[in-house]
Amino acid sequence: MNVLIIGATGYIGTAIDEALSARGHRTVSAARSDSARDKLRARGSAFVSGDAANPATLIEPARAADAVVYCVQITDDDPWTVDSRALREIRKGLAGTENSFLYVSGAWVYGETGDTPATEDTPPNPPALVQRRLQLESETLQMGKLGIRAHIVRPGIVYGRGAGLPAMFVQSARERGAATVFGTGENRWATVALRDLGELVALILERGRPGRAYNGVSADHFQMKDIAEAASRGAGAGGNTIRAPQELLGQLGDCLALDQVVSAERAKADLGWSPSCPSIVEELEHGSYLNAALA
Repeated sequence: MNVLIIGATGYIGTAIDEALSARGHRTVSAARSDSARDKLRARGSAFVSGDAANPATLIEPARAADAVVYCVQITDDDPWTVDSRALREIRKGLAGTENSFLYVSGAWVYGETGDTPATEDTPPNPPALVQRRLQLESETLQMGKLGIRAHIVRPGIVYGRGAGLPAMFVQSARERGAATVFGTGENRWATVALRDLGELVALILERGRPGRAYNGVSADHFQMKDIAEAASRGAGAGGNTIRAPQELLGQLGDCLALDQVVSAERAKADLGWSPSCPSIVEELEHGSYLNAALA
């Protein structure tokens, strides 16, 4: 399968590229800049010129692919509009082909779940920061009417390789001798290892049912304070933590404070997905974050 990855130089996109390549698929990455091309060239990834912020550049690469993965981390002032326009142009390239499109969304769209695990059929209740993800999910599923095999994946908070959001605990522990917990820290996080997520995306493209969303989460649901304590131990700060108001981070703080229990049973049943990486607590205390060079 020839797969175009839009966002391949990012944290998640890199893992998707690796997982697809490891399973024998040919990947091509959309590159918007010389630095992106240099990064892709250095890791041996094929690339074409393409930019989500200039969406017409995506039509021909999408048309030439068997599948397209959209996992862009937009930094423009209005990222959702950029994403929506990009999806519109990708539709033009894929319409009538029966080829696949996969949009990487996120489990935050469920909002607070309480103790009942959120499934893909749970009505979303997203906080403000990610509310417009639902629009992009809807636009993705509407592609089915145009002869496109549309898929959505909703990962939890992604960890691994010494990066991602959990690195903030490591950084605060190194700098201040204690990992910063926002809010009470008693809320549970839905998480997924980066490598497990890459493998899930590959499985969805290979045999996922069109028109479906798939949650990408591990079976663990640690409280934020437990995750921060593990990061603190790994950083040599003895498990020390300090609390800060979640309001300090604005809308991101609202997302980090969500109490979430999310189920990935659909991915396991439909695709045979079986997350195998160490838990976020193990990874922070004993794994890739120990010697990571943090931004």
